[in-house]
Amino acid sequence: MKRSLALAALCVILIVSCATEPQSPPPASLPAARLKEVQDLFAAGSYLQSIGEIDTLRRERADVAASDLDSLEAKAVESLSAALKKAVEGKSYDDALRLLDSAQALGKAEVAGNLTRKSLLEKLAASQDSSGDQVLALLTRIRILSAGEPVEADFDAAVTAAEALDNRAAIRSLAATMKTRGLALPSSAAGIAATAPSFPKMISGTVTILVNRGIRVENGVGYPDRVIGSGFFIDKRGYILTNHHVIESEVDPKYEGYSRLYIRLSESPAGERIPAKVVGYDKIFDLALIKAEVTPEYTFSGSFDQAVAPGDRIFAIGSPAGLEKTITAGIISAMGRRLLQVGDSMQVDVPLNPGNSGGPLLDEKGDLIGICFAGLQQFAGLNFAIPYTWVEKALPALYRGGQAIHSWLGMAVAETDKGLEVVYTVPNEPAALAGLRTGDFLEAVDGVSYTKLQDAQEAVLRHTPPSLVHVTIRRGESKIQALVCLTQRPDDPIEVALKRDERDKVLYPLFGMQIEKTGSFFWRDNYVVRRVTKGSVADESGISVDDPLSIQDWRVDTDKGYALLQVVIKKKRAGFIESAIQIASYLETENFL
Repeated sequence: MKRSLALAALCVILIVSCATEPQSPPPASLPAARLKEVQDLFAAGSYLQSIGEIDTLRRERADVAASDLDSLEAKAVESLSAALKKAVEGKSYDDALRLLDSAQALGKAEVAGNLTRKSLLEKLAASQDSSGDQVLALLTRIRILSAGEPVEADFDAAVTAAEALDNRAAIRSLAATMKTRGLALPSSAAGIAATAPSFPKMISGTVTILVNRGIRVENGVGYPDRVIGSGFFIDKRGYILTNHHVIESEVDPKYEGYSRLYIRLSESPAGERIPAKVVGYDKIFDLALIKAEVTPEYTFSGSFDQAVAPGDRIFAIGSPAGLEKTITAGIISAMGRRLLQVGDSMQVDVPLNPGNSGGPLLDEKGDLIGICFAGLQQFAGLNFAIPYTWVEKALPALYRGGQAIHSWLGMAVAETDKGLEVVYTVPNEPAALAGLRTGDFLEAVDGVSYTKLQDAQEAVLRHTPPSLVHVTIRRGESKIQALVCLTQRPDDPIEVALKRDERDKVLYPLFGMQIEKTGSFFWRDNYVVRRVTKGSVADESGISVDDPLSIQDWRVDTDKGYALLQVVIKKKRAGFIESAIQIASYLETENFL
């Protein structure tokens, strides 16, 4: 299971901590050179990024002629308008929505003419219906309801889309909203919402995932190398959801061995396997969409606004240790666990074992509320699932095929009592290019205020790169309005930062402490802690502001995904008695957006 959630084990062995120093903005280039850089961006077709760079030059009051910036921006806006028109004519409605959002962030909504977000979503839904993408069409119909003031026809279209999929949960959610507006469900939809599937029926919609990786040789002896996981149908055309880590060898460019993907249906004879292929995968959310040439007896579906809470009774279906058609029961133990780079996870006590990964997690009504993805084998009852609300957000990218692409600002933030504080910006990424600095506070994205990292991440993930967003930053007593061009989020933000920046600066987002160099003695540099983020590795290790320290050793293991830092420190909390400690952190941190 993903990382085997070894964080708990690592924390038992090691004390965790972190450090770094304030970032300064990049040194200013000569005005002519900076203008040339923006002109080169535009010439290369990166007109959205050039608009963001123009905004930065204006805010920094760079010594560049305003007429030059105005002229270049006008050309970039013309390119944006032309690209939007071309996307609509080519029926690339996802791309058109991205460009419309960028135009609105820029304050140039007029370039879209009579196009609106709602009209584009309606075109997208119709296109998805005509191509048979009913799952995506329902998601789009639901988006339409929040794209302006919905009318009765919008609700009718969403209900019809939910009926086509027998999506009971979506119909119930739509019914609740419609009731507040004095609208009633059609009797056919009400009948679907009132039904509850049996467990034998739901089991028929699950599969065992089998990945044959040939023979593994250990000490001269060959062993069959097999990966077993679970999956479930979400589409009558044979599309199956599972975890990325189950099928990883099928898509990992670094994997050079043999790998073949199969599924086994719940009612298949022993030994029967059906070939399958990976359609799309998402390393950030640990999800994968695969397809087999079968017509399922049952497909699972969830709702866009399911309300689940600790204590709710739940069920999991999967193939633990290869034992197919296994149903286990439990409760939701907690919500909001931060185990993935983005979003949150549910902690559950339903028994999960190797082989359960990728299986459905269900509520008492039989509605899909999540996907099982991890557990700590050494701790009974400590298991985790990805909430369906995050799965649903990932589905469009999975259906598009290949690796899912996400947006990011390229900065790490910490939740503080003063707001979302910027603790690091990755060099040459959107936030750094826009002039954001360590110590700034992120107040709003596209006019919506955020105080929780998870909510801000969700706001950024709504966009597809490259895309312009309007952000509000608080710096001291001033507020800064910045136009930022989002770019593609890397699989491993910390690894990118370590390649581009000084180690001492990267320690802040990695361990949660900011350090400042105070001098050197022979080959050893001396530091003092300037900032410590509450709840971070450094904070939990007892490290405080003004603690002096020196770094003895620093190791990064990208294969196993962690960093180790050995320091000699005089902790204020320990009466400044000198001691040596080793702290550790996973490279896959959850504080970047």
